[in-house]
Amino acid sequence: MKRIMITGVTGFIGQALAVEAVARGCAVFGIGSDSGMVQMPAGLTNAVSMRLPDEGLDRLVEKFQPEIFFHCAGSAMPAKSFLSPSHDFKSSVPIVQSLLEAVRQGAPEAHVVVLSSAAVYGQPLTLPISEMERPAPVSPYGFHKWLGEILSREYSEIYGLRVSNARIFSAYGPHLRKQVLWDSIQKLTNQDEPEFPGTGEETRDFIYIDDLIEALYLIGNRESGGHEVVNVASGVETRISEVVNVVARHLDLLAGGWRFTGETDRAAPSTWRADISKLQGQGFVPSISFDEGVRRTVEWVRKQKGEG
Repeated sequence: MKRIMITGVTGFIGQALAVEAVARGCAVFGIGSDSGMVQMPAGLTNAVSMRLPDEGLDRLVEKFQPEIFFHCAGSAMPAKSFLSPSHDFKSSVPIVQSLLEAVRQGAPEAHVVVLSSAAVYGQPLTLPISEMERPAPVSPYGFHKWLGEILSREYSEIYGLRVSNARIFSAYGPHLRKQVLWDSIQKLTNQDEPEFPGTGEETRDFIYIDDLIEALYLIGNRESGGHEVVNVASGVETRISEVVNVVARHLDLLAGGWRFTGETDRAAPSTWRADISKLQGQGFVPSISFDEGVRRTVEWVRKQKGEG
């Protein structure tokens, strides 16, 4: 029985990881926030509420002896990081350092998977974006994710820890109540003439939550040591205008009736498409198309509203 520890277990990705780990028969230790602890999946071995960084993490790691440690806790709002870079830093960088130190001291054989973000790339010079492209963040959030990667490399190269940074692109799916897909569903459902930021020509590389979780487990189970950075995406570029069209179709709405404002977001690049050849080399094959992922997400939203 594999032992897996997960921070941010009450969040979108962390909770999905825990559900999958329990289904795989793993022993799971979850660390999350007070507000989400009631939503923990049945069969979770242990779960605690802890605001990281916390010295108590050292004792938990030493006692549980995780074989894989998924670090999913932290901020996930690039635009808000401009308003409060200090808050974004404190909710990201010191937590990564304290976690790596806890593993170094208490479970040095564990494989640590630190969730990073495509935000480290900033505005890419070429597509698709490979892990070899030099980071050039355009937001405090992106810089802080990059600092987390530098810490990961430090603890790997100096102390011999096995650490992977998963650079996640545009994740989506049921239970995520923010970002472009959720916003599109809400606006198209509740507004007569919805407006969307940007031109609609911006692109993103979307990955459905089920595929994302499969990718993270492939990364977590890699045999090689050292430090590794891996893009986690579908490898498919989708225009935001197409996102709105697909959402509208699954909401049974007629095309049109909305507009793009043309306003740009300085925290967001104009185009994204990942080179996922490294992830594919570890056995990853995306299984959920964007159309199917949107259908499932819209169905979930409708059930939340009592329409399903």
